[in-house]
Amino acid sequence: MVTNFFPSRHRHCDQCLRRKIKVGHQEVTEYYHRGVICHLIGFELAIPLDIELIRPGENEVWAAKRLLERVFSNYSRFFDVVVADALYMESPFFNFCLERGKDIIAVLKGNYPALLEDAQGLFSAMEPRKWDRQRCSIKYWQAEGFQTEAINVPLRVLHTEETHYKRRRIAGQWVEKTETQSWWWATSIPQRQLSTRQLYQAGHKRWDIENGNFNTLGRDWALNHCFKHDPTAIVNFLLTLFIAYVLLQSFYHRNLKPEMRKLFGTLIAITDELYVSLFQNPSRAALVGCLAHPPP
Repeated sequence: MVTNFFPSRHRHCDQCLRRKIKVGHQEVTEYYHRGVICHLIGFELAIPLDIELIRPGENEVWAAKRLLERVFSNYSRFFDVVVADALYMESPFFNFCLERGKDIIAVLKGNYPALLEDAQGLFSAMEPRKWDRQRCSIKYWQAEGFQTEAINVPLRVLHTEETHYKRRRIAGQWVEKTETQSWWWATSIPQRQLSTRQLYQAGHKRWDIENGNFNTLGRDWALNHCFKHDPTAIVNFLLTLFIAYVLLQSFYHRNLKPEMRKLFGTLIAITDELYVSLFQNPSRAALVGCLAHPPP
């Protein structure tokens, strides 16, 4: 996943990215950092592994390759598959992962038109299969053996049409509403190794990165506060934050008894309790005072 950090119209460094935004009737320059994050999906815990900042004038995929080189080396046995969005649906990135022993799942859109057209033509002559989930009906088409000129292995394509049944209360009345979504994925993993439902779940789990990590970290963990505007300091702050976040989740899910988890309810409640307990110990009060303020 890629996300933006610490936008500012004043404070910046030589590694900041720039964009023009409208403020009233005036166009101003905004400075910001942008980073690619590697995150484990499919686990009870939200586990960010590493981050790489995108350099000025650089493509996101280039930064992702630097990140993955490091992750493949440091966490070689943590995972077998890279799940990515449509930007990574390109032959150099697929081959980059495959040559390092990792399979890949990527969203398929018009960015790889030849493969998409081949799959659309084949699926138009196929009857869809179907399964139902809670308040959701899913039709899907799937085929293997798609050959491309540049990707080193045959690909498998999965297409789903999902109808979600939603119930909302509007003006005192319950209103039933349906929403339809269409998804395409391409992967190097054959069906004998990964079932259709597992592929579907892996494709959708990519959103855990935003929902499980950055919404929570931004709201409750000061992710949006830049303590020191320097690329090295920013990376160190983010990595330290990731470590603290994973440790607290591990304590909450793996150490606390169910009754205690119900009592506290949320991770942020546990954080507040730990913070208050530090103040209750006079010998630690000075340390807490130092930690509460950023360095000059």
